[in-house]
Amino acid sequence: MKNLLLAILMLVPFWGRSQHKEVSYELINEIGTFKLTSLTFSHEKDNREGITFVTDKTGKDTLYHLDEFLNGWVAVSNDGRTLAHLITEKNGKPLDGCQLSFFRDGKHFDTASLFRFLKYELDDVVQRDRLPESGWLRNDSLLHKMASNPFYITDDKLYISMDGPKLMVFDMNAMFHIYTGNGANHFFQNYYSIPNAPLRKEFTSEEYFPIGFPKTEDGKMVETAVASVLNDKTAIPEEAKFRAEVSLKLNADGSADIRKAAVFSTKTNEEVASESEKLKKGLNGLKFETSLLPPDHPAWIFSDNFWLK
Repeated sequence: MKNLLLAILMLVPFWGRSQHKEVSYELINEIGTFKLTSLTFSHEKDNREGITFVTDKTGKDTLYHLDEFLNGWVAVSNDGRTLAHLITEKNGKPLDGCQLSFFRDGKHFDTASLFRFLKYELDDVVQRDRLPESGWLRNDSLLHKMASNPFYITDDKLYISMDGPKLMVFDMNAMFHIYTGNGANHFFQNYYSIPNAPLRKEFTSEEYFPIGFPKTEDGKMVETAVASVLNDKTAIPEEAKFRAEVSLKLNADGSADIRKAAVFSTKTNEEVASESEKLKKGLNGLKFETSLLPPDHPAWIFSDNFWLK
């Protein structure tokens, strides 16, 4: 089995619509036999923290899982064993070159740098309301369709429409690059229509967007617990002497992994090391209510500032 080919970069990034929102989702493979579920632990841009697993179409039997959120374009092979993951943006801006990764049975196989997505050139002219009446970007052109459907899978082959315009084709079973060429010519010779991207359902209802900070297991507000640990009182920002920054990953059993617990002086905006250490020790081992966790998510990251005097 050969590794992925090509390390090709194109120049001049374009601003475009998001490759995908940083939200959890389900994705069904082309023939409807397997389902991928990717759950994020936060909605931060370019977030990779989370869990991804592949099940049969009923969702009961799990084939394997990855300890990361696949944020970007994703495809699942017909046998469910291979995943293709394409990243086209960073911080909401198109990359000069896409990053394509393959996974087999839940293990990373290889990553390659490819051309820039054809989609972003179309996004740019549409955003500027400059779609020409003639030429390759016109609404009825084949390349317009390629830009509108830049990532999809059919018959266990993955198709990616690149700037140039080029078409790259990969065999999902062998995880092997098999074709790069003029996209329009290839489609004209081999295909009568371009299928849609993999069917993807994003979890965007309000219950998947937690608001606030979870209470402690005994029902106390977190700011009360923070103030108690530091022997301070809660305050409004205008009257506060200290600002406590707290970030934690809340697990489904109510336990929490403290990611940040830092106390800053509101006068100097400098960290007070002794108070930070006291806060970390006080929050360590504290349990929380889990009502704010999105449905079926094993964890979620919460961050907030608390004001004290």
